[in-house]
Amino acid sequence: MSAIELREVWKSYPRWDRPRTLREIARWRLPGVLRGGERRWALRDVSLRVEPGESVGLIGVNGAGKSTLLRLAAGLTASTRGEARVPPDTLAVLSLGDTLDPELTGRENAMTAAVVAGMRRAQARERLDDMFAFSELEAFADAPVRTYSDGMRLRLAFSVVAQFEPGALLLDEVLAVGDLRFQARCMEHVRRLRERGMTFLFASHALDEVVAQCDRAVWLQAGGVRALGEAAAVVAEYRDAMRSDTLAVTPAPEAAGERGDLELRRNRFGSQELTIESVALRGADGREADEIPSGAPLSVDLELRAREASTGPEPVVGVAIHRLSDGVVCVDTSTEAAGVRVGAVPRAGRTVSVRFERLDLLPGEYAIDVGAYREDWAHAYDFHWQAYPLRVVGSNGEGGVFRAPARWTVGGAPGPGALEA
Repeated sequence: MSAIELREVWKSYPRWDRPRTLREIARWRLPGVLRGGERRWALRDVSLRVEPGESVGLIGVNGAGKSTLLRLAAGLTASTRGEARVPPDTLAVLSLGDTLDPELTGRENAMTAAVVAGMRRAQARERLDDMFAFSELEAFADAPVRTYSDGMRLRLAFSVVAQFEPGALLLDEVLAVGDLRFQARCMEHVRRLRERGMTFLFASHALDEVVAQCDRAVWLQAGGVRALGEAAAVVAEYRDAMRSDTLAVTPAPEAAGERGDLELRRNRFGSQELTIESVALRGADGREADEIPSGAPLSVDLELRAREASTGPEPVVGVAIHRLSDGVVCVDTSTEAAGVRVGAVPRAGRTVSVRFERLDLLPGEYAIDVGAYREDWAHAYDFHWQAYPLRVVGSNGEGGVFRAPARWTVGGAPGPGALEA
């Protein structure tokens, strides 16, 4: 197995500012006019070596250079300066929309993707059943991909990758749109491949996932490396910086009206130029609930409102679920990860909802965070920290975070004292 190596890599793009006048339009269309023009540097002097079997996470706000670095490593673009070396058998899942044809069926897309990735046509045909078993999309194999949800497209894309043993695997945020069970299955598959020497490089806003899955982390800021080291240490430094930036723009408690048990600078943070006016947790029947059975649906409904202008900034909305007993982050999702745009929020308000069709958390006490963030995640507009309690009820006796559907079987005659289920 080979390492991933970037040596003093720089990457720039021309600035494609929209022309406003006829003269600008004509100049914009002339060939070669951008050769000496202003350029935007997406990466600046980045050096990184990821050893075989090592897992490295990329963190940073939007626009920091994470996706550009992964596209370089995947061979989808070339560096402006410097050198990028990756294993020849590198596979990547970088965008749900780039590799799937919406008019083709799931089966046709899976076949095409497998062949493009290097599998012989006959072998790809033989592995189709395995792909759809991994993705649990057997019932949708012959439906056009345009009818798939983001989560279903992710399942399909990753199920193709799961049929290979690549030298390196690159992921860019896409696992965030899958459900908990599928995320766990994907990461278990990645763990097995890493044990065989595979190199793993992925970008994520899910910081707890980076700590859990990665040996090291790289914090990119404005295209450069701000920190590189042990994953937990780099994530802690990044979180401290984000908290400081958000705290710095949070008004004093008396500067804004308080609501219920929310209090600025205690469990509510952010600039407040856009606010979360109300949050409702709803069970399967659509009624507000702070208690649900394990495996039941849960909806989180938020009402956003801009304070000053008739239309406020366009935010990213996030929802996270923590287990209170140990602080483990069980769910962390956002509109950005799901490919959903909220749009500019008017003063009259806008509602945003996320529905978890099956919340297979183990019984226990949980708390829900909600937040509205700048598009680049530089700071929060309004973040409610562990402000909404949730109790999950049901039979216990299991460990871990979530309850995966399982069926126990016992072969042969039971031994002395054995129980048959």
